[in-house]
Amino acid sequence: MSSTLLEQYIRLHTAITHYASDLRERVSEEAGKTTVEWLVIMVGLTALATALVGAGIWTQVAQGIASAVGTLISKTIGHAV
Repeated sequence: MSSTLLEQYIRLHTAITHYASDLRERVSEEAGKTTVEWLVIMVGLTALATALVGAGIWTQVAQGIASAVGTLISKTIGHAV
């Protein structure tokens, strides 16, 4: 009975070790891709923000958000009283 248990432990340990090794290898291979993807996203967001500021849209967006928040607050206060 103990030899069977020892054999199962060795198999499990070997499988976990192999899985961890493969996972480390995959993560190290894809490390540079994530950085490039985030860089592209940040450049795109910066370009979008610049275009929106240049068009004056941020002012309209800010006013719309302020109006919506004000409406929510007034409705909430009205129900709380």
